Formats: sequence, C-alpha cells, structure tokens
Amino acid sequence: MNKVELQNLVGGQLQEKFERAFESVIENLQDPNTSFKVKRGITIKLSFTQNESCGKCVPCREGTKRMLEILTRIVNNEGSLEDLDLLEELSRTITETALCGLGQAACNPVVSTLKYFRKEYLAHVVDHHCPICNGRKRRLVIKPELCKGCGKCKRNCPMEAISGEIRMPHTIDNDKCIHCGACWGACPFGAIDAIEEED
Repeated sequence: MNKVELQNLVGGQLQEKFERAFESVIENLQDPNTSFKVKRGITIKLSFTQNESCGKCVPCREGTKRMLEILTRIVNNEGSLEDLDLLEELSRTITETALCGLGQAACNPVVSTLKYFRKEYLAHVVDHHCPICNGRKRRLVIKPELCKGCGKCKRNCPMEAISGEIRMPHTIDNDKCIHCGACWGACPFGAIDAIEEED
C-alpha cells in the first residue's frame, strides 16, 4: 500500500466516523422546529473539525475556523447577507482543496442547511431575529406610571430612539430602536419593559 492509498483509507475512515458522530443532527433536518438545534449542531460539528484537524492544510485548519466564526455571528443575529455568500464560497473552496475526508466533509451540513433552511438564515441576517431560535419578537416600552423623566435612558440610547421632557414620562420609537438594552440597564426605576409583539 502506498502513501496515497493510505491517506485515502484513513481519510475515508475519518469521514465515516465524522458522519456517524453527527448523524442525529442531520436526521432532524425534516422537523422544522429543530432548525435552531441543527444550526447549533453545525457549530458543534465545525468545532469538532477544528479539534480533530491535523493542521496540515490551510483550508481545513483556517477555513473551518472562519466558517465557525461566521456561523456563530449568524446564529447570534449579528450576521449580514454577505456572510451567507461568504459561507457558500468558503464551503466550495474547502471541499475542493482540503487534503483529507475530514476537511472535505466539514462543509456538507452548512451547505445543506443553507439550501433547505435559507429562510431561517435570512431571518437571522436580515431581520436579526429568528422566531424559531429567539421566540416571538419583542419591543421595548417605557411604563409611564414608573417613569420619573430623569433622562438616563435617553442619554444612554445610541440610536436616539427615546424622547421626552425632563420630569415627564419618556417614550421609545421602536422604528429607531435596535433593542440593545442600554436604556433598560440605565433606568434606575425599572420603567422599561419588553413586550411580545403580536403576529
């Protein structure tokens, strides 16, 4: 047996082991309520690839690290549309250039979920809120009965979404609000609350 045959044999065994380890994640792809678990499962799979990578080839060592960073950003609702394109491009590059089966198979779940769960990915990167992962969307409101009009929330809002006069109840413009929670943390009276939006 020569070196190439040995590499193919070892790579094939690694790929088999790799696919079996995450078979349960892939089986759940049919259930629409598990897309959050699938995305988290993929981040686990990429973490596994990072730990098991021999480090010889750049696509496997660095490419999967970048994919994991991008996917984590997306799942945390901090991604952009460019991230989806970058994930697809990285997947193609890694699959075509990785030296072993581990690296070549690492991108398959990402490609599959981008194909079959694109709507959920778009919810994360466009709306920055996925109803399956994050529950119902909430909006921040100031309870007028608790607001003393001190202005701390207004001063701490990075989007200038809070208006009101001193010693008068303030209001939040939810079209400007990015739901960062700065106002909530600044309010000494507990006047700011998150209310679930209706469908």
